[in-house]
Amino acid sequence: MELNSRLIAGLDRSRNTAIDGLRHPSDFDSLSSAFGVSFDMIFLEARAECRFERMRARFPTRAAFEAAESQPVEAYIDSLKPLASVTISNDDSLVRLYQRLDEWIAAGGAGDYK
Repeated sequence: MELNSRLIAGLDRSRNTAIDGLRHPSDFDSLSSAFGVSFDMIFLEARAECRFERMRARFPTRAAFEAAESQPVEAYIDSLKPLASVTISNDDSLVRLYQRLDEWIAAGGAGDYK
């Protein structure tokens, strides 16, 4: 909670901000409490094979990748999905991800894009 408090205190509330890497419901709780209805969480999901391919420079073997994914810090990520304003598939290119994000923003933050 200390890290979340420091993060929130350092944000410029006059600007939109993207925060990457929420890992636990307490992260969500801190941010949604601090920002109320102006806070939206986007849950990006990608198949394990896609994540592995993207992370090959960091984890050259499947075993190393799976070991990283099984760390305790990763255990609560899926529990954030039902809390998200939208779930977006990130199995395609970065360009396609940006298109999906742009569509969601243009729709006023409404809708569920897969």
